[in-house]
Amino acid sequence: MDEVNEIFRQFHQGHGEWKKFINSIKITNIHGWSGQTMEFHYPVVAVVGENGIGKSTFLKAAVCAYKNTAGKDFYPSKMFMNTQWDREALNGALIEYHIREGNVERDLKWKRTKEWGFTPKKKKPERYVSFWDISRTLPIDATAGYAKVALSNSEVGSDTVLEEESIRGLSFILGQHYTNARFTKTNVDQSREVGLLTKSYGEISQFHQGAGEDSILDLIKALQTIPQQSLLVIDEVENSLHPQAQRRFVQYLLTLSRKKKIQIILSTHSPFVLEELPPIARIMLVPLSDQKQIIDSVSTNFALSTIDDHISHPDLYIHVEDEEAEALVWEILKTHQDRYDEFSKRITILDVGSCSVVDTLNDYSQHNKLPYKSVSIVDGDKKTEYPDCLSLPGNRAPEKMVFEDLKNLEWNNLTERFGMGAGALYKILDDAMLEPDHHFWTEYVGDRVKKSKDTVWSILISEWCKQVYPTLQDTSMIDGIIQSLDSIR
Repeated sequence: MDEVNEIFRQFHQGHGEWKKFINSIKITNIHGWSGQTMEFHYPVVAVVGENGIGKSTFLKAAVCAYKNTAGKDFYPSKMFMNTQWDREALNGALIEYHIREGNVERDLKWKRTKEWGFTPKKKKPERYVSFWDISRTLPIDATAGYAKVALSNSEVGSDTVLEEESIRGLSFILGQHYTNARFTKTNVDQSREVGLLTKSYGEISQFHQGAGEDSILDLIKALQTIPQQSLLVIDEVENSLHPQAQRRFVQYLLTLSRKKKIQIILSTHSPFVLEELPPIARIMLVPLSDQKQIIDSVSTNFALSTIDDHISHPDLYIHVEDEEAEALVWEILKTHQDRYDEFSKRITILDVGSCSVVDTLNDYSQHNKLPYKSVSIVDGDKKTEYPDCLSLPGNRAPEKMVFEDLKNLEWNNLTERFGMGAGALYKILDDAMLEPDHHFWTEYVGDRVKKSKDTVWSILISEWCKQVYPTLQDTSMIDGIIQSLDSIR
């Protein structure tokens, strides 16, 4: 995550060198969007949501913001064609942008009455814009005009050869060793290039490359020469790539963004893509009962729970901030043995992201906008800030509460649970609490006792629930969960 953190540091210190940037896009009367705004708080973002919800709508809108110095301009009239079936859907369509150019911020818009018009009429901002839609994954032998090229018997003209750095990037992404990559033209049609890769057994053309090689080769060629401050938009970035290649491609894009100060907007359905990005770079589109909505900074688990048909559909969802809170809630539920069998069958707990995401989902639930019943639980230290949510017991962050309470009990029973002597274990636990960020306490302990941080947390909350939880007077969380379950009967 060093690249992620370095980009974050550079971008949020006066936005670093990203001198051209779309801050937000607001869409009204296009494909069901009714004035929702998508904001961009990081140079590389991924938009996630179920099919048909409108991810591509925002991507297409993004590339229409500028006069394209790459050559081909993008217009809403082309991106959102006014067919005989869609005329009503585009009445009064409006795309509003808030952009930054250096230290100057500007508002722009496209508005459709009879035709599309851009404001301001003069001085439309210019930027190099590269848009890769899903058609990039179409195999070359299925692409119009290439059938005759396959039968060519002669190369003509000079080749475009990928630079060594680009070849290394291609090898890294696909986990293959390539020694050369070039694009050539033929005597059949000199306007159509064919990409060739050289492996240990020789050269192979795009007519016989794997789908991932075929699609990525074209992209790498384009990215080799993409200039500083460009806008790069890729629809369904994971297509044709295996999981490891998806992760590596996102890593490659992060490095490209940092080096060339490029803004990158992706759409995805992939957990592997989302996991390579920080929460601030994840934008989720969700269908509510009355409209579609945009939620920032979601967890990977929550983003995918809405688009995975194989996830169970319980009577009650519980939204929490992170995996630590999820584990603690389940451990507390276990203490209520008379109802735990019911809890395990009727409840699913989702770690959804920051406390603001938890609160947003709580508001949607209270207004019956979600397609399921739910309650939302914030950490104890956030209960006064989000009074409408349930909260974990106490008024401290979960890690602080568990560590501090067990320390007050002189780490009772932990030597047996960890299988270590008291002297060594207690010092590790005490030293962990000296770390400024409590989120790293379990990782600190795990590294030294040779257990995963999840195992450390499981042991600690198990003992906390046995030794501390029964003494607490705060039952508001469990009461709220039971009340919600009982209302569904």
